[in-house]
This record gives sequence, C-alpha cells and structure tokens, in this order.
Amino acid sequence: MYMLLLCWRYLRTRYIALASIVSVMLGVATMIVVNAVMAGFADKMRDRLHGILSDVVVEGTSFDGFPYANEVMALIRSVGGDRVEALAATVDTPGIMSFQYGSQTITKPVQIIGVDPASRAAVGQFAQYLVGERGEPRPPSFEVDPTLRELNSHAAKLIHESDPDAETLAILQQHAQQEVPDHGAIPGYATVTHHPPGATEDIFLAPTGSRIILTFPSTGQAIEPRRDSFTVVSFFKSGMSEYDASFVFVPLERLQYLRGMGNGHEGRVNAIQIKTRPGTDLDRLALDLSRALWDRWPRGFSVQTWEQKQGPLLSAVALEQSILNILLFFIIAVAGFGILAIFSMIVVEKTRDIGILRALGASTRGVRAIFLGYGLSLGLVGSGVGMIGGLLFVAHINAIEAALSRLLGRKVFDDTIYYFNEIPVLVDPKTVALIVGAALLIAVGASVWPAHRAARLHPVRALRYE
Repeated sequence: MYMLLLCWRYLRTRYIALASIVSVMLGVATMIVVNAVMAGFADKMRDRLHGILSDVVVEGTSFDGFPYANEVMALIRSVGGDRVEALAATVDTPGIMSFQYGSQTITKPVQIIGVDPASRAAVGQFAQYLVGERGEPRPPSFEVDPTLRELNSHAAKLIHESDPDAETLAILQQHAQQEVPDHGAIPGYATVTHHPPGATEDIFLAPTGSRIILTFPSTGQAIEPRRDSFTVVSFFKSGMSEYDASFVFVPLERLQYLRGMGNGHEGRVNAIQIKTRPGTDLDRLALDLSRALWDRWPRGFSVQTWEQKQGPLLSAVALEQSILNILLFFIIAVAGFGILAIFSMIVVEKTRDIGILRALGASTRGVRAIFLGYGLSLGLVGSGVGMIGGLLFVAHINAIEAALSRLLGRKVFDDTIYYFNEIPVLVDPKTVALIVGAALLIAVGASVWPAHRAARLHPVRALRYE
C-alpha cells in the first residue's frame, strides 16, 4: 500500500514531472493525428487509383497494340473463370489537345484513351468520376446532345431561327457539324479549367459543347500524324491531378479508325481492363493470366494488378509515413530521457527518505516498485491525455483547419491542390494502441535505472550523513 501512496504523492507534488507528462502527451497526440491523416490520404488515394485502373490490367508490349482482342478476352475468361466479373478493351496514345478560348489557341499534351463507356464503367469507377460544369454527375456516354449544337453553333442557331432552302440548309448543317462535331470526348477536368488565385470557382476554358482538336500518331512503321475534332460532353474528375490534368477519353472505335487499328474488338487494342469478384487473390490471378498468355503469345503481354502498376507511388507514401513516425517517435524518446533525469535527481534528493524506508523494513523490491510505479503513472497520464487530445483533434480537424485559415488569412488545406473537399482521416485502433503502448514502455523503461539505483541504497549508508 505504501508504494501506491508514495507514487500518488509524488505525482501530485512533484510539478517538475509535468514536463515529462506534457512531452509524452504531445508525442502521443502528434503521432495519432499524423497517422490518422496519412492513413486517410493513403486510403483515399488507393481508392481512387483502384477506381481508375481496375483490378488487373493486361497490356500489349507494342505501341501498335495487339490484333486479337476477342481471343485474348476469351482466354482471360477461360483462365479466370468465376474470378472474372467484367472486361473492357482500351486504346491509349499520347497526343496534343488544342482548343479556342476567346482569341487564344490553347495547346496541351495529353494522354488520349479510347474506351467503350459502358464496358469501361463496368470495370471501375469511371462513371463515378464523370461530372458536368456544376459538378453534377453525368452518364458514361459520348453522345452529343442536340441542345449542345444549338447552344454552341452559330450555324445551328440560324437553322433554328430561319427557314433556309435545301441548299442553304445543307451548307449550314455542314458548318454546324464542324463547329460542334458528332463525336463526343471527355477531357480531364484540369485540362480544360483554370483556377484563378484567391477564387472560389474554376474558370472553364472549354465548357461542354466546346470543340477540341486532338492530334496523335498513327500505327505502323511509317508513323503519320492524325487529327480529329470532338465535342466536350462531360469532364473526368477523379481527384488525382496526375490523371485529371492529362487524360482525354474518346470513343474506342473512332480512335481505332483514326489510328488505323481496325474496328471494335475485331481491331487492335492496347490493353484490357479486368474487374474481379470480391475476395479474388489478384496476385494469383495475374500470375495465372501471365503464364497462359506467355504460352499462347510469348513476350506479347504484360499482366499487372493495380497495386503493381502504382507500386512506386504507394511505396513512396508508405515510406513517407514510416519516416514521419520515426521522427515523431523521438518526441516521446525525449520525454523518456526527461523521466530518466528527473528520477535520477529524485533518488539523490530522497536518499534520506529511502534510507528511512529501508530501515523501517521496506524491501528492495518495494523501493524499486515505487519508482517503476511512478514512471508508469507518468506514462499513463501523459499517454492517456495525449490519446484523448489526439482523437478529439482528429474528430474536429476540418473545423480546426477552417479556424486556422480564417486566423491566418489563407487556406491551410488547399483543396485545389489535393482535390479533397476536406482533410481525410482514418483512425486505426491498432495503431493507436501501439502508440500508447510504446509511450508506456518508454516511460517505464526510463525509470528502470533510477529505480534499480534507489533499491541498491544501503539504509546505514543512506542515513550516515543525515
């Protein structure tokens, strides 16, 4: 009982120990907040990358694609069996996009991707990322709404407002088709918008109904430039700036025709996106497909899961989180050295009291338990308060961010950079328990040497000079 009473007394009266408690508290709270935010960002990023890439991707090794898409898809279904839920063929090529904004011609390098919108939506979250100018969801379709032509074509307005003769009507219809082409395109949101400094809304450089011109290389040994005009029907906004600032989706068959790759699944394609059923071992499926394709067409294909394709990016995020945890863990380590210094000072200061306790019959184990219990109590108070404070901070982090932004006069978390409406957080109970456990271990570990030193004091020697 005397051990508990002394621990409680020291905790209440030794105010210098508050420095150690505050250090432990700040270290635990900071690590909980950082891990929750980093885990939230990683989870959001993984979810969006997964939605863009589908579960497994089979890619041809040639820029010209492969001509037997139907056979490849049949083989994938045969090998995958019940594990395969949906397939979608795609054609992609680097290119140049240009459009008119007022009197200025804007030109940008882009990645042009030919897809069938319905099948592409079935293998990922393609449909969820399609939006209009006001952020409203748009269907996965390249169809050009007739109202777009009436709103964006001067010739179409003349047809609607007047009653031209047959010859004039044919000429006006031709001009209307040139101003608003029949083929739709879905550019990345960032490719056709601009965010002015300090503004709350983006400026659309090429809104829906605008005409964009895409230039890209043909296939074959004698590569030639090909170009065609498309009408913007919606925008691709995944929240990943790397893709939103480079992707342009166009109809699969149109891109195949323009590049000289045939037509549909009978033509050449560059990749096949695969959606699997829940619970499928993606690595095992990728290995099975890789072996089957190698046996049929050696050196013709590359098979990767979405995680393998984004391995460097995901590894970089994991490495960053690990380094931050190591650096922040030093805060708690500093608190441990503080506990060690304070306890060593207490042992020297309380030499007479320790001698009296030993003379009254306190055992070596009892004296050691006093200081170990004191270290444990400091760790419990510091880590407990830090855990509560960290979890409360995480729960209200967006309100805190808004208050700091108003106080500083600038956005602390700029959603135009990160493409998240709010700071994403993900609290992992195991991580929280590990952080609190490590803090307790350091607090107790730092008190071991002073406790052992106090326990070894001989009562006669401790009282000799008193």
